[in-house]
Amino acid sequence: MFLTVDQFLPSLQSLGIFGYWLIGLAAALEAFFLTGVIVPGTLIVDAGGILVQRGLLDFFDLVWFVAIGSVLGSEVSFWVGRVALDRVPGKDKLSRSKAFVRAQNLFLRRGGLALVLGRFLGPVAGLVPLAAAMAGMDRRKFAIWNILGSFPYALAHVGFGFVVANVLGSLGNTFGRQAVLVAVCLLLLLVLWGILFSLVRLAPLALTFLSLVTRRVIEQPAVRQFLSKHPAAMDWLAKRLSRDTFTGLPLTILVTIFIYVGVVWLDSVLDFLHDSQIVQLDKRLAELIHHFQSPALINLSTWVTAAGSWTAVLPLTVAGLIWLLLQRCHTLAAGLLISVLGSTVSVALLKLIFQRPRSPLGFFLETSNSFPSGHAATSIGFYGMLMYVIWRAGKLRAETAILAAGLIAFLIGGSRIYLIEHYLSDVLNGWLVGILWVVFAVAVCEWLTSRKLGQNLPSVEGWRWKLGYGLIVLLGCVAGGNVWLYDHPRNAPLPSVTDQVLSSPKDLEKLSGLSEMTESLLGTPLRLASIVVLARDASALEHAFEGAGWKASPSPSLGRVFDAFTTVVDGQEDPTIETVPHFWRGQPNDLGFVEAASQRTKLADKGVHVRIWRTNYVTEAGLRAYLTTAGRDEDETPPLNCSTRSDAAAQDMVVKSLVQKGARIETSLAVKRSGAPCPSLQPAGRHVVVLSLS
Repeated sequence: MFLTVDQFLPSLQSLGIFGYWLIGLAAALEAFFLTGVIVPGTLIVDAGGILVQRGLLDFFDLVWFVAIGSVLGSEVSFWVGRVALDRVPGKDKLSRSKAFVRAQNLFLRRGGLALVLGRFLGPVAGLVPLAAAMAGMDRRKFAIWNILGSFPYALAHVGFGFVVANVLGSLGNTFGRQAVLVAVCLLLLLVLWGILFSLVRLAPLALTFLSLVTRRVIEQPAVRQFLSKHPAAMDWLAKRLSRDTFTGLPLTILVTIFIYVGVVWLDSVLDFLHDSQIVQLDKRLAELIHHFQSPALINLSTWVTAAGSWTAVLPLTVAGLIWLLLQRCHTLAAGLLISVLGSTVSVALLKLIFQRPRSPLGFFLETSNSFPSGHAATSIGFYGMLMYVIWRAGKLRAETAILAAGLIAFLIGGSRIYLIEHYLSDVLNGWLVGILWVVFAVAVCEWLTSRKLGQNLPSVEGWRWKLGYGLIVLLGCVAGGNVWLYDHPRNAPLPSVTDQVLSSPKDLEKLSGLSEMTESLLGTPLRLASIVVLARDASALEHAFEGAGWKASPSPSLGRVFDAFTTVVDGQEDPTIETVPHFWRGQPNDLGFVEAASQRTKLADKGVHVRIWRTNYVTEAGLRAYLTTAGRDEDETPPLNCSTRSDAAAQDMVVKSLVQKGARIETSLAVKRSGAPCPSLQPAGRHVVVLSLS
């Protein structure tokens, strides 16, 4: 079973010593030049500093682990440079790498001090030990400088994470939640850009090293003898791994990516068709979002989703094609056209095949089917491909293009989920469709470029140039205007559920779903209903609980989730914040209360949480039935704790506190077990107390 967020966060502390080992391992992997391409060790160390500020880890213990990990990773890089590369033919190719040349120049200028400075220079960190080894640095001298450089690195980055956590807390107190949210988003974008920068700069070096090592392995007598017996297979493999032609290694990488994404796409389709858990997750998430939608975010999401509509994409596609033709980039224009048309037609056909209806909670009225999302496919098929052609035309850095493409896709897909125009699985599947077409289009572009088609053509000048750029500006204005003035028909409000009148509180035994357990967002069984409160309305219910000493826990929302994050970072946990709500019959709880701090027996106790759902059952006296659960969230440790989910002590606490303030016990309902996930632990029957606030 899956763990919910509120169950996962406390588990960070339970890692204990393993948390130190994992962060130290990340520092070691980044210090080794080959794994440093893909492991953001410095960022993980920074995150460790945040955990230190939160009190989950000890500062100096973490510094020791990070420093030792960094020392070991650099030692491996030095060993490879001293032992392995001397035995690999063609190591001059490695020396021509820009990143390696930068590391080598730093070592030549600074000597041993470069091992200290290099750790703070991102991609260069793992290359300086390599350069030191290839330059013949004394083994003992290297060990001394390596140790001297590891501790400033560990202290600086663990301390940096600690300071970041404090700054986020200060920002929240000084400027409010919005300032912290903006700061976190900007920091995240900067971090992602740094990771992409490292990948782009070090990927060629990693490929070169792997090719050199592969060549060395092939030249071993035993391997050579085996390969000599299969010349055809060896020739085919050599051609597939050749870096000299597009049909070699570049095409192999693209085909591998295409096959992998295709398998993931097929797996997502099978999950949708056969796994009801995915469908239920989609519906629970849609219900949750519907509960915390706000006008401001709806307006913002509308503009973002408009950027992925055909009214914006069509003029932008034509403008992009005109620009590429003016630049004489015919192969890129062909790739852009293939990607846009392919993703659009594919989504249209898939919608007809799967026939998934839209969510009735959608903000806008849509007539097409839901699975997969056309906006999500377009966000990759058009905007992703557009970023590629702009980079290929030399107008954008590779890491910036990748980050921009990912950000646009995330925003457009996220807007469709927030507006409930699509389910989560619709958007994920649409992204995969878009990626498949981008990979195919990139392969076509690179193949045409390798054949030098459409090159060395005369540049466009004169009136054609002016007309072309005039059309580009006009089409851009049309697209921008369509986004600004986007006005799609709205969905009609959902019809209200008809109330059912009860002749007696005993009739609540017939309440559909009373025997069902509440669930987390991911479907983990959580708690059984233990109380039904009869109240005039929600405000009367709130007044009764607050009068009985319970503190209101605001309904979950995007703002509340962010509040939970900031309070955890700041080390000031607020027990009234529900990071993830409970769901009953697919609906998130309508109200929530938590035991006041003055009522708790232990200072560290997070208290009893009460969650309440509004039902459509009404008594003849006009009192509505509210289904209620009570228990301590920290006791919910799936999957074998079903016997404590009803929490009789918490039930008694709620009942006694309300009775003391005037509530009346109407009856006790005998409810039989129905569909229990833990039949060996859960009792066959139980009692649900019915209270009246009249």
